[in-house]
Amino acid sequence: MAGSTEIRVSTTFFPSALLPNVPGGGRSDLIVHTSDTVFFYVHQSVLRARSNNNFGMLLSTTYYTSNPSSPAHREIHDQDQSTRDYFGGGRADNMPFIESSAPDQTSTIPTIFVSEESVVFNIILHLTYGMACGRYGPSIEVISNALEAMPRYGLSTPDPTNEIWTVLLRQAEADPLRVYSLGAAHAVDTVCIQSSEHTLNTPLSSLSEADAMTMGAIYLRRLFFLHFGRVEALKRIVGPPPDTHADTTVCSEMVQRSVKKAWKAALAELLLAETPQATAVPALVSAFGPIANSTQCLACKEKIQERIASVVQAWGNVKKII
Repeated sequence: MAGSTEIRVSTTFFPSALLPNVPGGGRSDLIVHTSDTVFFYVHQSVLRARSNNNFGMLLSTTYYTSNPSSPAHREIHDQDQSTRDYFGGGRADNMPFIESSAPDQTSTIPTIFVSEESVVFNIILHLTYGMACGRYGPSIEVISNALEAMPRYGLSTPDPTNEIWTVLLRQAEADPLRVYSLGAAHAVDTVCIQSSEHTLNTPLSSLSEADAMTMGAIYLRRLFFLHFGRVEALKRIVGPPPDTHADTTVCSEMVQRSVKKAWKAALAELLLAETPQATAVPALVSAFGPIANSTQCLACKEKIQERIASVVQAWGNVKKII
């Protein structure tokens, strides 16, 4: 690729882009160079307005470089083959850059260098400009890295109503503990509440020390209380066996004792499951329904069915979120 004049430029933040929240709709006056050599053309006025520390003090001492079409820029770009291969080249909705010919510049534009990769910095800029970023489908890791980096640039955490939290919640079913911990780290209660139900299918033993530290003591406590509280509720609700009835010629006290024994065995099996706190209604019916079929006594069958119905109703009322 020697002699190539192509550089990688953001598909959103390019030289002639018309971006929202730009005073006077001015053209970009700053280039941001990411660690994987993608160029973002931005506005100093926007960065200064959103940041409380001159964008990590990068705007207080701006670095100047030559035109991006210069051999120096091409050399940096050509060396970054692994990143080029990772993105595959070309444009796609989830890629923050496109390969393009370097713009014809008659004057030097100041350039700053950031340590983030383009996929992360792209999200940071979208949040800074107040733009939606869901179309890129950022992973949990990308969102996490972007949110973690924002304070370094003097940027505030996105408001709980920001689309980024909705994007994050879409991944709660796949990785609920990670989503919960990220929401907790930034005190976004709505994210924690909505993702907490999905955590019920994941044993707390799989919670990493890093995620526990990230979510902090308060949200960790609330998560433990949800999980353990539901297990205790399951014991309390299901524990009492079906009511007995007066002895008959076909059903003695001994027969009814066997029903109680079978009930307790079914409960024990439920509690030994990996995630008893996530026990579903069909699982309850499957666990206790066969007990009714194991007896010939119609009175016992009726008592068992009544007890199952009571258990299902009570269990359905137990809180599923923090």
